[in-house]
Amino acid sequence: MQSKVYSLDDIISENSNLVHYVCSKYQGYTDIEDLYQVGSIGVIKAYKKYREDSNAKFSTYAYKYVLG
Repeated sequence: MQSKVYSLDDIISENSNLVHYVCSKYQGYTDIEDLYQVGSIGVIKAYKKYREDSNAKFSTYAYKYVLG
Protein backbone atom coordinates (compact mmCIF):
# COMPACT_ATOMS: atom_id res chain seq x y z
CA MET A 1 0.00 0.00 0.00
CA GLN A 2 1.36 3.40 -0.94
CA SER A 3 1.30 6.21 1.58
CA LYS A 4 -0.14 9.59 0.72
CA VAL A 5 2.39 12.40 0.28
CA TYR A 6 1.51 15.66 2.00
CA SER A 7 3.03 19.09 1.46
CA LEU A 8 4.58 20.81 4.47
CA ASP A 9 1.85 23.47 4.30
CA ASP A 10 -0.78 20.74 4.62
CA ILE A 11 1.00 19.15 7.58
CA ILE A 12 1.33 22.46 9.40
CA SER A 13 -2.26 23.52 8.77
CA GLU A 14 -3.65 20.12 9.80
CA ASN A 15 -1.75 20.29 13.09
CA SER A 16 -2.17 23.98 13.85
CA ASN A 17 -4.58 23.20 16.71
CA LEU A 18 -1.89 21.09 18.37
CA VAL A 19 0.64 23.92 18.05
CA HIS A 20 -1.87 26.47 19.39
CA TYR A 21 -2.66 24.17 22.31
CA VAL A 22 1.00 23.88 23.29
CA CYS A 23 1.50 27.65 22.85
CA SER A 24 -1.46 28.34 25.15
CA LYS A 25 0.49 26.78 28.01
CA TYR A 26 2.92 29.70 27.82
CA GLN A 27 0.50 32.62 28.27
CA GLY A 28 3.10 34.73 30.08
CA TYR A 29 5.46 34.60 27.10
CA THR A 30 5.54 37.93 25.28
CA ASP A 31 5.77 36.73 21.67
CA ILE A 32 3.35 33.90 20.98
CA GLU A 33 4.14 34.12 17.24
CA ASP A 34 7.70 32.96 17.96
CA LEU A 35 6.35 30.00 19.91
CA TYR A 36 4.01 29.14 17.03
CA GLN A 37 6.89 29.22 14.54
CA VAL A 38 9.05 26.97 16.70
CA GLY A 39 6.10 24.63 17.23
CA SER A 40 5.55 24.47 13.47
CA ILE A 41 9.20 23.52 13.01
CA GLY A 42 8.59 20.76 15.56
CA VAL A 43 5.67 19.47 13.46
CA ILE A 44 7.92 19.37 10.40
CA LYS A 45 10.65 17.48 12.27
CA ALA A 46 8.09 15.02 13.60
CA TYR A 47 6.68 14.47 10.10
CA LYS A 48 10.13 13.68 8.74
CA LYS A 49 10.77 11.09 11.47
CA TYR A 50 7.26 9.61 11.79
CA ARG A 51 6.72 6.07 10.56
CA GLU A 52 3.20 5.12 9.51
CA ASP A 53 3.64 1.59 10.77
CA SER A 54 4.06 2.86 14.34
CA ASN A 55 1.13 2.36 16.68
CA ALA A 56 0.78 6.06 17.54
CA LYS A 57 -1.33 8.76 15.93
CA PHE A 58 0.75 11.48 14.31
CA SER A 59 -0.50 14.16 16.71
CA THR A 60 0.52 12.04 19.69
CA TYR A 61 3.94 11.45 18.17
CA ALA A 62 4.39 15.12 17.21
CA TYR A 63 3.45 16.49 20.65
CA LYS A 64 6.94 16.04 22.11
CA TYR A 65 8.50 17.72 19.07
CA VAL A 66 6.14 20.69 19.29
CA LEU A 67 6.72 21.00 23.03
CA GLY A 68 10.48 20.75 22.59
